[in-house]
Amino acid sequence: MPIIRGTLIRGYAADVRRRLAERLTDAVAATLQAPLDAITVVFEEVDADSYMRGRAPRSPGAALRPASEIVLDFLRLMEARDLDGARRHLSPDFEMVFPGPTNGTRMTRLEDLVAFSAPRYRFVRKTVDSVNESHAGTTTTVFVSGTLHGEQPDGTPFANVRFIDRFEVEDGKIRRQEVWNDLATALRPASD
Repeated sequence: MPIIRGTLIRGYAADVRRRLAERLTDAVAATLQAPLDAITVVFEEVDADSYMRGRAPRSPGAALRPASEIVLDFLRLMEARDLDGARRHLSPDFEMVFPGPTNGTRMTRLEDLVAFSAPRYRFVRKTVDSVNESHAGTTTTVFVSGTLHGEQPDGTPFANVRFIDRFEVEDGKIRRQEVWNDLATALRPASD
């Protein structure tokens, strides 16, 4: 069965080595017909003074925060309407797409999202059921799904509204968010 060997400069935290080993295991499992428990990942660690590239000694590179953590923190800050805190997670070219006519409503500023949402609901909260990551090159796509609950502008509560959000995270920043949910159906007046 597959054995993946890698060399790292000593100094990476245990959780970073674990995440790297998990990703390598997943890449092998997605490419070869091999059960997870048959895939072995082994890291050899060397001291920085024993590692040189281009005639220069090297030190461990910075580890990225898990993309799922970035996304969940962003969503938590948005629910709290801490726009400054949420904005720290965004890349300069951030774009979000929400349900709307003709391929959705596109926005680049969090203040525009707040204004867009005001006539739809007083507040909305998410109950997250699942978070999944997909990796391609330097981009991690994070899918968050679950249900929404909150209040309509007139104070009428709503709950159990399905949603899925898709985020693209690169270099520790959210570059794109796409949103799909059943709010338009759930918030229709009872006479519809």
